[in-house]
Amino acid sequence: MAEVKKSIPGSLKISEDVIASIVRNSVNDTDGVYSILPSTKTIKDLFVKKEDTGAISIALRDDVVEISLKIIIKSGNKAITVAENVQANVKSAVQSMTGIAVSRVNVIVADIAFE
Repeated sequence: MAEVKKSIPGSLKISEDVIASIVRNSVNDTDGVYSILPSTKTIKDLFVKKEDTGAISIALRDDVVEISLKIIIKSGNKAITVAENVQANVKSAVQSMTGIAVSRVNVIVADIAFE
């Protein structure tokens, strides 16, 4: 969990699942993105109740977050343009909603969806 600096005494932490939800929403709102690559499930995942973050990885170091994700783009779109838009949208959304600095957003175009 990431700690957020604030002016009132006490602690405030933001879960990695919350950051993953912000990432998922901002990716889905990006033009040219079909979806985030679904995660593969193990037998353990069937018994552990945890939100499915798909192919999103969140790495928190001190007060900085690094985000990696795999996406599927819609056919007819330039992969580089879509990936750059995803990077910008994710960084902006996470920083504005959490106050946590984003050091980098790694985007892997894992597939193309032909509709």
